[in-house]
Amino acid sequence: MDIEKDFTLPASCYVYLKAGGEICNRLKMGVRVRPVQKKGDWLKITWRGGNKKGWIRLAEKPEIPV
Repeated sequence: MDIEKDFTLPASCYVYLKAGGEICNRLKMGVRVRPVQKKGDWLKITWRGGNKKGWIRLAEKPEIPV
């Protein structure tokens, strides 16, 4: 996985505070995000130029490039 390469979300997804934690946000399809860290089925992302951060679950969205 290319950690520093931006991509757009192919589908809407929930964003969690921690891997397996509570939901803090929801991103719509087409939002550009930057992956920061991968941990099992979870991917830590940033969006809005790095101001917002959170975790998304890769098992829910198999279309996300890994």
